[in-house]
Amino acid sequence: MAIAKMKKITLISFHEKKEQLLTAIQALQSLEVIDLPASKENLQSLSPKERESIEQNIKKTESYLENVKEALSFLQTYLKKESLIKQYTAPRQSLSLDELEEAVDAFSSDNVLEKVMGLRAYQKKLEDTNKQLYEQEDFLILWKKLSFNPRETEAFEHVAVKVGTIPQTLANDYITEVTSSPLVYTEEIFQNKEVYGAAIFYDPAQTNDVTALLDRNHFQVLAYEYDLPPAEALADIQSQMQQNRESHKQLLADLAVMRAEEWQLMLLSEFYYAKLQRIKSQQLLVNEKHLFVIQGWLEEDKVKGIKRILADEFAENEYALTAEDADGSDISEIPTVLKNSKLVTPFENITAMYSLPKYDEIDPTPFLTPFYLLFFGMMIADVGYGLLLLIGTFLALKFLTISKGMRNNLLFFHILSYPSILWGLVYGSFFGLELPFMLLSTSNDANTILLISVVFGVVQIMFGLGIKAYLSLRDQNPLGAISDSIGWLGIFVGLIFILFGKMLFPSQVLVTVGAAVAITSAVAIVLATAMASENKALGAGAGLYNLYGITGYIGDMVSYTRLMALGVSGGSIAVAFNMIIDFLPLWARFTIGAVLFVLLHTINFGLSMLSAYVHGARLVFVEFFGKFYEGGGKALEPLKTEEKYIYLKNKKEA
Repeated sequence: MAIAKMKKITLISFHEKKEQLLTAIQALQSLEVIDLPASKENLQSLSPKERESIEQNIKKTESYLENVKEALSFLQTYLKKESLIKQYTAPRQSLSLDELEEAVDAFSSDNVLEKVMGLRAYQKKLEDTNKQLYEQEDFLILWKKLSFNPRETEAFEHVAVKVGTIPQTLANDYITEVTSSPLVYTEEIFQNKEVYGAAIFYDPAQTNDVTALLDRNHFQVLAYEYDLPPAEALADIQSQMQQNRESHKQLLADLAVMRAEEWQLMLLSEFYYAKLQRIKSQQLLVNEKHLFVIQGWLEEDKVKGIKRILADEFAENEYALTAEDADGSDISEIPTVLKNSKLVTPFENITAMYSLPKYDEIDPTPFLTPFYLLFFGMMIADVGYGLLLLIGTFLALKFLTISKGMRNNLLFFHILSYPSILWGLVYGSFFGLELPFMLLSTSNDANTILLISVVFGVVQIMFGLGIKAYLSLRDQNPLGAISDSIGWLGIFVGLIFILFGKMLFPSQVLVTVGAAVAITSAVAIVLATAMASENKALGAGAGLYNLYGITGYIGDMVSYTRLMALGVSGGSIAVAFNMIIDFLPLWARFTIGAVLFVLLHTINFGLSMLSAYVHGARLVFVEFFGKFYEGGGKALEPLKTEEKYIYLKNKKEA
């Protein structure tokens, strides 16, 4: 239930062991390699030539990895789709880095890549050819009525022929003048919105007059590139199109069954991603003549693990390893790793969504978890919805093959299903139907639920102030503890006494004590602020201004009324949906009514889940974290593998 203690690891070894050592570190997946300033350690930094070599190697590996990913993406588009059940239930293979390298060495990576990329290029060629053929088909369909080849008009011994187009106009002026001219005989081949296609026959002796006529009417000679008449050329083009379709069909059939190539590309993607990370990490190393030095952050409880791995793979005289405490380092440089129980770990996503704590802060996750459970359950508050969440997440966790991140999210919602069921029992709601027992009714006890919501809010706010007081006292800042937290806690306690004395347990003594505590606390806030300031008068003014913060606390408490509002609204919507189904005739309730029940409650379930998730996080971020938590920590970024298609075995598993 804390932030993991970090060690700064320094590792020295020979240059020829560099790749092997980085691979061993990568298999651990816990060590973040950091830039080691050569000047700080009196070591020689990378020479320009070495740095250029590494950068070229990075570019080369990135390029190859990009090609692998493009090939894999192309292939997966056309592979025969597996059923969703098989996709999410098939186990993912686990390989160590050594086993991954052996698997990649078992086939020719270049051959696989060339094969798939060659098929991709062939498909592109077929698509381009098909596009050209369609364009030619459209052209020839227009001219298919033309019975001769426009390029072979010399076959007409006594008649001259011109084939081309005349622009279409609203009044048909151009085509009318041509067809009505006694100089020519016009055979219309086609017409569309833009042009007329025509064959013009005329006496060769009147060529000049005909040319003038056609020019005057914007006649455009046809550019015909085929050796056959249009109808025959069209048949030939359509035959080529059919062959192209058959080739494309065969290509798709071949691609659909290339599962072996897909797996090989997946392995290549994992292998070269891991290799790329190792190459990039070399930029952070420093070199001596025969040695290199690597430095990084590692959790204290994993130091033994890296020592064991190195001892298994290297002789004792081939490396030197030191582990120093991180306490003397710049806090902003030390990465944060959260360590919590199995129940609390899924809620680390909430903390990370806001901001990880700095290394010297406390981890707020254990403190937010019970409140988030309480608030989420109160906003869902339905046994049926809670059971849906419970069963759905349980089955997914039990039977589906999913990523580690998705598994953590499912576990998060699985845990949240329990308070949802419990609050559903409190409200006596099962898919909007009233259970025979309930502690609170959303329709009759709305004011009570509202009061409970505000009480929960006061408890969380006071708890946050208590944490702030502890942190201030830990940092030896008693005046800050009084002005920022203890004083406000006193005001809250005093106001609670006053409320108890006036409303729950009428007692003037409670009222008097509460007023005294509240006033004393307010005075303490002013005095502590003044004492902490160099200018006492200004400090006293700042203390008085701090008391104006009571309005902010009022706003915070009002925010907690959403616990009542969302819980009651979700239940009311569920009841309304059930009423709609009750209006149906008896026979329809078991047909269309059943469908409506599932559909409407699915919508309400989704909206309730979204609202509870978002508003629960908001109450934590604004009303709770705002009292004591700063954040701004840096996540650990270890040298690791992608694990997109396989799981990486650690050394113990391998």
